[in-house]
Amino acid sequence: MPPDPQETEWVTRVLGVKLRPVGPRPVPGPTLNTRVVWRDAKDTVDAGLGKLADALREYDDPDLERIADQGLFGLGRGENVALMKAMIEYDAAGTDRRAAAAKQLRSAVDGYRRVLAHPFAVLVDDNPLHIPVGLRTTLGAALDRIAGALP
Repeated sequence: MPPDPQETEWVTRVLGVKLRPVGPRPVPGPTLNTRVVWRDAKDTVDAGLGKLADALREYDDPDLERIADQGLFGLGRGENVALMKAMIEYDAAGTDRRAAAAKQLRSAVDGYRRVLAHPFAVLVDDNPLHIPVGLRTTLGAALDRIAGALP
């Protein structure tokens, strides 16, 4: 709502302050840095995966070593790269690209959720060595937080 001219005149006369006209406010950028949210969650999961990988290597079994070496990258088919790309584009998007970038990021988040639903992800979290990883809970919570911040 524009200021009342009489109030503006009073402020200038009594307080000696000349008010400038105010134009439309800029649309704020994303308030959540999606990459920081994801990095923090992934660092937590990577620590658990590292412990699990060390334990698997102790068995001196080629199949278990292969699983240990691949980590999260052995789970998906490019979803991690798609998610990173979408987060970078969303975080950098101006107001003219925000909606399209949000749509792309939402799609990448959904793709990564499918990875977390994979039976192997369930096995990692419920591993018989009882090493806590938190793959689904930690990364799932980060995906929830990212998706919740999208317009």
